[in-house]
Amino acid sequence: MSKPKRFLGYAIFFICITAVLLYCLFPSDAVVDYLQVKVQNINPSLSVSIDRIKPWPLLRLKFTGAQVLYREQPKTKLFTTETLVVRPHVGSFLKGAQSYNFRCRAYGGAVKGKASINGSAEKGLNADIELEAIQLGEYKDLRELIGRSVDGVVTGTISYTGGGQRMLNGSGEANLRLVNGRIELLSPLLTLESIEYNEVTIAMFLNRNMVNLTRVDLEGPMLKGSLSGIIRLKEELKNSDLDLKGRIEPFPGLFEQAEGAQSAVKFFRGRLSKGALPFRIRGTIAHPRITFI
Repeated sequence: MSKPKRFLGYAIFFICITAVLLYCLFPSDAVVDYLQVKVQNINPSLSVSIDRIKPWPLLRLKFTGAQVLYREQPKTKLFTTETLVVRPHVGSFLKGAQSYNFRCRAYGGAVKGKASINGSAEKGLNADIELEAIQLGEYKDLRELIGRSVDGVVTGTISYTGGGQRMLNGSGEANLRLVNGRIELLSPLLTLESIEYNEVTIAMFLNRNMVNLTRVDLEGPMLKGSLSGIIRLKEELKNSDLDLKGRIEPFPGLFEQAEGAQSAVKFFRGRLSKGALPFRIRGTIAHPRITFI
């Protein structure tokens, strides 16, 4: 065997041995401990739980069984993923920041994006996230978080800048699209306890505990409507305060479903002289108060 071929063979052998040793001896527990401290520094109300971390090809790390939890309510999972693959940007560490690309499988779909962490107390976390076909029906903790059941498939983008003592003090925006689902109503509309929708589009901005819903448009088999206004966020999301205004336009099928509620049907028909019914929502996410204007 020629020297160049022998050298190449040795190089490949040592690379393989190094990869195997790195995989087998990777300090998973130490990395998990480091991430838990990092998350607590960014937001003391949150904690992370990770079953295992292993090196992955192309200088990446693979997480299995990763969860983000509320520290005081560990049974409520803010986010759970089956597998998460993270690729650190090595050069960013030399500049005093920590940047990563990530992709994970979660709730029947995928989440991908990029994030960076730096030492700033007010802007410790920057993230750009893309949601791909997330199945809300598989997000079992969503009902506990917002106080109602929501089903459907969501895609869209989310950006966030913040950190410090409370994640809600940050800023960001989201543009989401939900299709083919159902939203549970805490107060029945005519005789309906939930609303089916074909499509919902949402545009919103976050600025220091305040969500500005600039546009929410819903279209379904029974009605279509629009909504905008302010949500004042609380640490427990379902207790967040609502100040929203909107309009709904019922379709004939909605009244056909309202058997046994003729007085309510008469009320709605009497208010629909302009083709749509304006309303206002106050109260909280868990206990909204709807008033027809």
